[in-house]
Amino acid sequence: MTTVGEDVARQALRLLAESGNASGEGLTRLRAEVAGDARARESVDLALTVSERLAERDRRERELTALYETAGDLSSLRDVEEVLRAIVARARGLLGTEAAYLMLIDEQRGDTYVRVTDGIHTDAFKTARLAMGAGLGGLVAQTRQPYATPDYPHDKRFVHTVDEVVGDEGLIAVLGVPLLLREKVIGVLFAANRRERPFADAEVALLISLATHAAIAIETASLFADVRAHGDLMERAADVHERLTTVAAEGGQLPEVAAVVAEVLAADVIVADPGLRVLASAGPLAPAPGDPVTGVVAETCRSAITTRATAATREGCASPVVVDSQVLAVLVACRGDLGVDDQRTVERAALVAAILLLTERQLAEAEHRVRGDLLTELLADAQPDPDGLRRRARLLGWDLDRPHAVVVAYPERAEDRRTVASALGSWAAQCGGLCGEHGRDVVVLLPGTDPASAAPAAVDRLRRAVAAPVTVGAAGLGAGPAGLRDAHRDARHCVDVLCALGRAGTAASPPDLGAFGLLFGPAGRDRVAAFVQRTLGALVEYDTQRGSELLRTVEAYFDADASHVRAAAALFIHVNTLYQRIERINALLGEGWRTGEEALQVQLAVKLHRIVTFTEQHSV
Repeated sequence: MTTVGEDVARQALRLLAESGNASGEGLTRLRAEVAGDARARESVDLALTVSERLAERDRRERELTALYETAGDLSSLRDVEEVLRAIVARARGLLGTEAAYLMLIDEQRGDTYVRVTDGIHTDAFKTARLAMGAGLGGLVAQTRQPYATPDYPHDKRFVHTVDEVVGDEGLIAVLGVPLLLREKVIGVLFAANRRERPFADAEVALLISLATHAAIAIETASLFADVRAHGDLMERAADVHERLTTVAAEGGQLPEVAAVVAEVLAADVIVADPGLRVLASAGPLAPAPGDPVTGVVAETCRSAITTRATAATREGCASPVVVDSQVLAVLVACRGDLGVDDQRTVERAALVAAILLLTERQLAEAEHRVRGDLLTELLADAQPDPDGLRRRARLLGWDLDRPHAVVVAYPERAEDRRTVASALGSWAAQCGGLCGEHGRDVVVLLPGTDPASAAPAAVDRLRRAVAAPVTVGAAGLGAGPAGLRDAHRDARHCVDVLCALGRAGTAASPPDLGAFGLLFGPAGRDRVAAFVQRTLGALVEYDTQRGSELLRTVEAYFDADASHVRAAAALFIHVNTLYQRIERINALLGEGWRTGEEALQVQLAVKLHRIVTFTEQHSV
């Protein structure tokens, strides 16, 4: 005998199976029909969530497909004018706007001009020229950042210089993105509407990606304009560009880019991260992925990263891989006699590598958000629907009931959290686990992994990616929602203990903490609290009532190995003042607190008091 909720769940799943991400309308109607049944409504809500995520995935796939098609189309064009017309037409089509146009920088005249339009009607607009830095286009070129305005005539954020021309054309909403070629702005690509319309972040990112393809295509087409003068040299450049573009269009990876450049230049090629760890390589003498870049080659890479420009030495040349003004990697060709045209090949390969890394980052961020949402709900204090969590986990190909080690990474700097998540996310993916941000932490769930080995392994990975300390705790093995929450709590306590003991940047699992492992579990914390109260209660109460620092004095005394001089210096007080404090401590704790077994008990109580206090102040 099935319940109404089960019938509704089947109906919702049937809608998903039959219609995929097009099932939203039917599910919305179904939700309205079961509004009074909480369990049935919850089933429909889950189905709606899956439907929305399928729709988001399809949208991203359509965008990526369009970009790949664009790369293929542009790579097949040889005439500069034909390339520019294709760029503008593709921009208008991809964003669904009423008009699109391209402005280029005229370095000889020192101004900018409208070169190609699509959907523009007035001759004055088609032939407009602007002073360098003027208008919205000048702002985009100057800042090298995209700029979108839903209402151009009334936007006060930039100096209006061509309002009459824009007004005659009737443009209202305008989006402009820079065309960057090796960090040099060569023009601005625009999409516009004749009505108010905000541009979504996804549309801005899409136009930026197209502009990246366009910049490469413009350069290639310009090179082909001189093909008769350059002969075989230009043919080789065309071959390199087509091969690299094919790698990008077919969803290739960095090793394929490195292989193309290595073959064309007959050189060892390395793609390294900003920390100079090899990401991909090609060539008989090139270091393997994961190895460090050393020697003169490392100096060349550092120069390219620092200046964000191609650097050449006797060992070869390196070009930075830049995305959104951030250096994500560096591509270096190791050969001593590379000429100017060879350096351009390296730079072109770096641009293609940037496209691949940008696409990879966008897809990873989308996946990260989905997995992060699940992780947040899994670790929440209240879990009304464990079975729902299990279903969502299965949709991600993840078995929630398999035993997992739980790793908690706490970066000292909050701004490093995304970098930590990226570094540990690839590790989790390799192990078939899950990674996401949770409060100030990054949490990793690793199936079938020993927590004792997971903690130091995480720290080792993070040392390569993050300059500031990251403290790591690991616990487990936990299975199911409740077990994973318990393991997460224990791993988080490991982080608290390490930070409280001044061991930030290190790693531990509960057994590594020795006596301080007493903190784990409610009964253990109660015993610790009782022990601290019994040993130091009089001292803590005295400090609380009088604002004194007797407890801190005890800690400094033991840290200084019972040296009165060093303890006084650490406390920034006179030695006589220290003696006076010790007399007061003697009166509260008894004369024997500094010797024998009692001294050991007091030292342990001081450490535990510090940990408990730290944990209470920094509890998540």
